[in-house]
Amino acid sequence: MASIDGLVSGFDTTNIIESLLGFQQQQIDSFNSRKAEVTTKQTSFKGIEAQLITLQSSLGRLNSATNSVFDARTASSTNEDVITATAGNGAIATNYQLSVDQLATSHQIASQGFASTSEQIGTGDITFKVGDRAAQTLTIDSSNNTLQGFVNTINEQVDDLNASLVFDQASNSHRILLTSKHTGADNAITVTNNLNPLEGVLPDFTGPAVQPPLNAVVTLGSGVGAIQAEYQSNTVDGLIEDVTLELHKADPGSTITINVQEDVESAKEAVNSFVDDFNTIMSFIDEQTRFNPETNQSSPLLGDRSVSTIKNQLLTLVSGNVPGVDVARLSQIGVDLDSRGQLSVDGTKLEQALRGELDNVDARDVRKLFGLNGESSNASVRYLGGTLRTQPSNNSSYEVNITQAAEQARITATNAAAASIVIDSSNNEFQLTVDSTTSETLTLAEGTYTTEELAAELQSVINNSSELGVHDVSVSVDGSNHFVIQTEAYGTAANLSNLNGTAASVLGFDSSETAAGVNVAGSFVVDGVEEVAKGIGRILTGDADNENTADLRVEVTLGPGDVVAGAEAELTVTEGITGQLNDYIREVLDAETGLLKTVNDSFTSRLEAIDQSIEKVEEITESKRQYLLEEFAALESIINELQNTGNFISSQLSSLSAFKSNGGK
Repeated sequence: MASIDGLVSGFDTTNIIESLLGFQQQQIDSFNSRKAEVTTKQTSFKGIEAQLITLQSSLGRLNSATNSVFDARTASSTNEDVITATAGNGAIATNYQLSVDQLATSHQIASQGFASTSEQIGTGDITFKVGDRAAQTLTIDSSNNTLQGFVNTINEQVDDLNASLVFDQASNSHRILLTSKHTGADNAITVTNNLNPLEGVLPDFTGPAVQPPLNAVVTLGSGVGAIQAEYQSNTVDGLIEDVTLELHKADPGSTITINVQEDVESAKEAVNSFVDDFNTIMSFIDEQTRFNPETNQSSPLLGDRSVSTIKNQLLTLVSGNVPGVDVARLSQIGVDLDSRGQLSVDGTKLEQALRGELDNVDARDVRKLFGLNGESSNASVRYLGGTLRTQPSNNSSYEVNITQAAEQARITATNAAAASIVIDSSNNEFQLTVDSTTSETLTLAEGTYTTEELAAELQSVINNSSELGVHDVSVSVDGSNHFVIQTEAYGTAANLSNLNGTAASVLGFDSSETAAGVNVAGSFVVDGVEEVAKGIGRILTGDADNENTADLRVEVTLGPGDVVAGAEAELTVTEGITGQLNDYIREVLDAETGLLKTVNDSFTSRLEAIDQSIEKVEEITESKRQYLLEEFAALESIINELQNTGNFISSQLSSLSAFKSNGGK
């Protein structure tokens, strides 16, 4: 803005104009004040949103249907120098008496002695094989035919064993030590030597084993009926369901107690975390809606109806009942709500509830206070979980109607096998496709087998395939001496085909055998109305569009002969307090229809309207300013003209006066 201050009149034009525009500036200041107030409220609501997200996160631990914190178990050992143990969620809480009679060891064999590590050895091929694993052949030539080069080549190219040079003081010589990477009696090292003795010394591994391959031997119990079991590894899975044992030292005759119990501390931590996060959001809301009578100051969200709605609903949910369960209120397990809207935890009572030590409170019922839970009337139809779309059955139950049990893929050899079968280099190789994955060329150990022995060997070789990985099978022999191969997996993803190779004929297969599994099929029935479900393997899942059973998942382990007309199971689904809280928070946070989005959109609209109002006032102000500038400029021009005219008149009058003073001459 150009300044015209004092050009002619000497007026402070700028201040005069600003004073005249003061009303418009007051309007702008008022709008900016309102904008700051709305922005502060919007920021406060963003704080509530952040607190809700934090609370939702802590609810996740309590709401989980699989690997639930309430199913967690711990395992301890009375002698961790001998055994340590870990327990999975499915482990039964009890004590087990064990003794470690023998550790699993790796096979170790050594060559004859060599005078020097640089001594030359024969060239050609040498083959190493560990147990049923694939044999690996090395080529020894002038680039690696020293003792050290031979050892280095083994370590670089052979997967299943390590080689090292050791010094034998008794013979004052260097020896090659081969160590299997796999423990257990079935993992012996076999060396087939085709090196040329004319090119150097041949490593000879036919001497006594440095260390024999042994299985771990564990005894469960100490009575007459004690159970003894052998394992290839010192990591033992399967002896005790969902308990893994790590064997560190053999101590025959020494009894060690493994104690499996509920992981109460993890459950308590999860409950306390939820309580802390709930109290934090309650305190935050109180802070944002506070009025201080001493300072007459109010917080940004005082009187806001949306905040009150959120707070009241959260309080209603945590103080409410869970329908259809025996332990229906948080207060029954030591979690109480006080008059200030804060939760408190009685740690002793909570621990007693989790351990099932409170009267009328079963430890299994505690988890029903939290999240989505289900109970089936049939142990072969197991509740797995649901999602936010799955609805509780409200004191009734959902029927599970199975029309088809899941089945594994199963092939039977076309031809019967001989009672005694000789496996040698002419008939020991085969390939097989399992679950659409084709194995590498697999090799059966040479020897003479009964059909049962060969079935066990065939199963072991297939399940140790590096290509097939987790796609395991079981192998058996039927009543007419036909080999039968069956997948561990269920459903249409499970399949078997293309058993071929030199071993196929002696096993009775002609490569035409093929089979695929079958998925479970069925539906859920709610109050007589069928809701669609889809089966994958043994898992039956409610369709996402179902009104009640959307995403409801059950595992069906029924066999084909167990399927009956009508419902196979009644499933009761309950939603606990934290599950209800999670549902409400999800609704509030919904990006399309949530309350917080509606409130935020309202704030945004108000801010946009204020900005538009400020823009209009600024336009009016600028227009008036220009007008006043033009008017004052015109005034200065008029004053200037008047001053010029006055000066002219004064000049003329002065001239006339001088003329008269001179007598008119």
